[in-house]
Amino acid sequence: MLRAAAVLSVLLLMPEASGAGPSDGIAFPGADGFGAVATGWKGGEIHRVSSLADDGPGSLRTCAASSGQPRICVFSVSGTIELRGPIKLPSNIYVAGQTAPGDGIQLRLVGGKHGPLILKNVNDVVVRHLKVRPGPSPTPSPSVDAITVENGQRIYLGNLSMAFATDETFNVHVSGATAADITLADSILAYSLDRSNHPKGRHSKGALICSTENVNNGCGRISLHRNLFAHHRDRQPDVKGTSIGPVEVINNVFYNPVSQFGEFYDLIGDAKIAYLGNVALSGPNTIRKTPEAVQVFEWEDAFQVELLAEDNIATSAQGCRVRQMRVLDPIAQQQQVAAPGWQTNIVARPAAQTLSDVLAIAGDQIPGRRAPDALDQRVVSDVRNCGGAIINEVTQVGGWPSIASADPASQTDSDGDGFPDLWEAGQNGLDPNEANDPWEANPQTGLSHVETWLAALAGDGS
Repeated sequence: MLRAAAVLSVLLLMPEASGAGPSDGIAFPGADGFGAVATGWKGGEIHRVSSLADDGPGSLRTCAASSGQPRICVFSVSGTIELRGPIKLPSNIYVAGQTAPGDGIQLRLVGGKHGPLILKNVNDVVVRHLKVRPGPSPTPSPSVDAITVENGQRIYLGNLSMAFATDETFNVHVSGATAADITLADSILAYSLDRSNHPKGRHSKGALICSTENVNNGCGRISLHRNLFAHHRDRQPDVKGTSIGPVEVINNVFYNPVSQFGEFYDLIGDAKIAYLGNVALSGPNTIRKTPEAVQVFEWEDAFQVELLAEDNIATSAQGCRVRQMRVLDPIAQQQQVAAPGWQTNIVARPAAQTLSDVLAIAGDQIPGRRAPDALDQRVVSDVRNCGGAIINEVTQVGGWPSIASADPASQTDSDGDGFPDLWEAGQNGLDPNEANDPWEANPQTGLSHVETWLAALAGDGS
């Protein structure tokens, strides 16, 4: 089932990662970047999301109302959850979108003035394989991101499909505290809405890393890697930082900004930024005087940007009008550190492979099991063919995709231990008619049963 045999054969070669705390290593097989240490959910209970309702029994919101007690949210339904307000995730939680049948789970905003998912003052959070596509709030708002992290630590966000935000698509914010040890990987950030209902007017933005308010802020040890950014006016990405650690921008694809790609600032502290193996592609909306892939702004005398930049590509997307582009602007060139610089948390792959690698894996897709939906397919086609444009309304790209469901029988859990019967029937040490301990070691992999299951569903290591 679900390529389980193939994935398990790979898991057999991986070191044991079971247990119940941050000391146990990484969040899941293959997790990388600074956020890979998000393990505080281990040892927790399995809670089944069986309803697409905004609230109530079996809802995602109810699963998230745990007050920090370790838990895993698994899904026995697929479809779109229409949210009347944001879901504020607690500490020590794994939202496992890979467990959803069919085409997975899509989050859409129909009420409130904030984005669908907020991670504020929390730690040890993993969110994987969701489609997070808010759309405009019912009334004007400056705060509709797809995902907002504020003062969060030990957070891993992976294989997400984010679109239709009216502020940044992704934001790491810090307010008199620390934001650190965060990974955003293998995700699509696309089609943020420009002339929508943000109070500032045009506001199609990609990612804002280390925005701040108040004082005594620490922000760093953040990894952005293997992501696809497409169709944002700017902030691809906008990065600040402090001396607590670097921000790594590695092996990403940035396509079709209007005015700017990467903007790196010294506004809140000494920022160390690694920019390695990335591909910046101008597109149909990019201004004639094409910006450099990286622009550094040295505005504070007390601070500076240190830039480690190697093996990046800046060019026009295939089929687009050929532009003359540079990777670094003059200030960025001045702020480069001497080779070899510092050791990064992630080993960069060659930039020549980045485009094909990212287009093959980014977004809520699981090879052999869950194909990219119509919106993600559209984004990838845009990048390949110099297509698409900055949009103002969701209807310009066909609206929210319909999310297909699957046979409910495939999710039957007769003994109520969290595992579907079909999975248990094929596993040594599990019985579909007897509740099993999900944290007992799986004899085939050395991981716990639940970690083995989650990894196999996500295709980790395959």
